[in-house]
Amino acid sequence: MGCAKPTIKSGFSLVELLLALSIMFAVLVLAATAYQLYTSSWKRDLSKIEQSYQRLRFNELMLDALQGIIPQSVTEASGSNKIGFYFLGREEGFTAVSASPIYNVQAPAVIRIFREQNENGSLRLVYEEASLAQQPLIYSTQELPFSYRKILLDNLTSLEFSYYGWLNRQARVDAMADIADIATEIQKGWFTEYDGLVRQFHPEQIRIEINGFQMIIAVPNRTDLGLRSDISEEPL
Repeated sequence: MGCAKPTIKSGFSLVELLLALSIMFAVLVLAATAYQLYTSSWKRDLSKIEQSYQRLRFNELMLDALQGIIPQSVTEASGSNKIGFYFLGREEGFTAVSASPIYNVQAPAVIRIFREQNENGSLRLVYEEASLAQQPLIYSTQELPFSYRKILLDNLTSLEFSYYGWLNRQARVDAMADIADIATEIQKGWFTEYDGLVRQFHPEQIRIEINGFQMIIAVPNRTDLGLRSDISEEPL
């Protein structure tokens, strides 16, 4: 009788098993680390996208507020007979009344858009808003609660404001009368200062120059409704 061949059992030795587990553990660590880095990067990108969207959305609302600027007739102060428009424009910014404010949309608001200087010398564009929901705007010197503030743009190198309109109400009245002998005296153009109470008129356009880029906003012109050949009449 022949001898039976010994049965050969296949399998892993303890060393091979430990080596396989070590390799698997290393792969899992690498995969977990890669996933963690991916999720962190995704969260940062998502946050940037959200911030960019919010900034874009706010800038759109700011443009709506600018395009919603209206000529608001006011008196200079209590007891004064001097009437003009609530608009104060300077090279560093302006204050006006908007029918389309950003924060409290239930009522018109006084808005301020102006520049501020940072500690490093750069500039930033700031928006502030005072709602007129609780109080009417009557006087140009009236104190208003500017409860909302937002920095629109930051770290700017240049930021300037200018205003296009008539020199004053008299110049517009003369132009409407078409008086030939004073035609050369009628002035309409861009100004770095525009006080609606002093000029008794409202600007037709606002220009904001940001780092060499010009943004021009047309202001609805309703001031002609109050103009007559007799300039002693008050504007509407």
